[in-house]
Order: sequence, then C-alpha cells, then structure tokens
Amino acid sequence: MKGTCVVFCFSLLLAKGLLVSCEDFNGPVGGSVTLQCIYSIKHGTTSMCWGRGKCPRSRCNNQIIETDGSSVTWRQSEKYQLLGNIKQGNVSMTISNLSKKDEDTYCCRVEIPGLFNDERHDIFVRVHEEPKSPKPATTTRSQSSITHGINYEHTDYRKTTRTQFSAMISGTSNRKEQITDVEEEEEATLDGDNVNSIIYGVVVLIILLVSMMILFSIWKFQKMKNKNKSRNTELPGLEGLDATQTQAEQNIYTL
Repeated sequence: MKGTCVVFCFSLLLAKGLLVSCEDFNGPVGGSVTLQCIYSIKHGTTSMCWGRGKCPRSRCNNQIIETDGSSVTWRQSEKYQLLGNIKQGNVSMTISNLSKKDEDTYCCRVEIPGLFNDERHDIFVRVHEEPKSPKPATTTRSQSSITHGINYEHTDYRKTTRTQFSAMISGTSNRKEQITDVEEEEEATLDGDNVNSIIYGVVVLIILLVSMMILFSIWKFQKMKNKNKSRNTELPGLEGLDATQTQAEQNIYTL
C-alpha cells in the first residue's frame, strides 16, 4: 500500500545543481509503503543508492539498495524492492511488512555526473497502528443437541465473553441480593421465634404458679379438715366423763 505524502519540501543549496527534497510517508503496521524517488533521464540513466538515515555528503549510510541505472546490483533483503521502471528514472523504493522498527529517515541518492550534482531525497517514514474496525457478530447454527433437542448459536467470541461476564456479574449481584434477603428473613424469623419462646415461657410459668397455688390451697384445706375431725372425735369422751360425774353425784345424794 502506497504511503500518503504528508509534507513535501524542496530547497536549493549553494552548490550548483544539488537538489534536496524531504518528504514524510505514513504506513500501517504489517502493511507496505512506497518512498517516491524519480529523476530525469534526459541526460541518460545513472547509478543511485538507498540508505537509512539522512543523506551524507557522499554515497549512502547504512546502504539498503544499490543500482547501476538499469537494474538492482545489491539489496540488503527482500523487504526492500524497486518496483518502478528503473531505466525511466523511477527508483522509488517499497518497504513491505512494516513494523515500528522501520520508522526512520531514509535517503535516496541519485549520482548525477559532475561536481556536487547529486540529487538527495530525505524521506521520513511514520509507522502507525491501523485502527481496528468492530467486526459484526456472525451467527452460525450448530447441529441440534441430541439430548435436549436444542439448537445452539455460536456468536463472536469477544462479544459472547463480554455478555457472559456481564451476566456473571449480574448473577452474582442478584445472588448477593437473594442471600441478603434470606438473611433478613431468617433474622426476622429468629426474632419472632425468640418472642414466641418468651411468651411461651411466661405462660408456662404462670400455669405452674397457679397449679402450685391450687395444690397448696387443697393441701391447706385438707389439713384443716383433718384437724377439725380430730377435735370432733375427742368431744364424746368428755361428755361421757361429765355424765359419769353427774351419776356419781346423784348416787351420793341418794345415799
């Protein structure tokens, strides 16, 4: 993919015929970018080189590609290619499989015969992460379950994971609320049971006290009854004794 030119500038230096241009190109990670470098062949083709870093006074630093004007004579790796018509002066270089390590300044140096006639192009390459567009959820129907007779649908993994995670959080919250409600109901039940136990205990205690009072009353009454009965048994003896004394007195008077 050809990079988009962001900045393009030309400046003529003091030396006659020395042309310097600087450009910026952007390329995505994993993609490719073509660094434009074209010269006029009205005076014939010539040798040139590509290097990494700004163009020095002569040749190329960290040389990547070299041509003799008609074909590539040396190349560092297959990553760098000249796909244009070299014989027509198109020596644009394509960098494939871009990574962040490829972000740097590159030098295109066309060796024009004569003193200080070389054309130099400093090109800066920016490598950026390509924005990820959201993928639409795709749904495919699987085979029916033999056991339950249910058709399951397979959706996007990330979307399903987020949904399951949300459902898990929601279920956990609902579970916590249910546990809280159950605990509150249990506490209310325990409180009611405690009140009922206290009332039951008081009632039993009252019944016991009443029963004891009744038993005590019965015992007291029985005791008094027995005492009166004993007194009634002793009274006839005294009356007999009085009768005997009366009879004796009568006998005395009779004598």
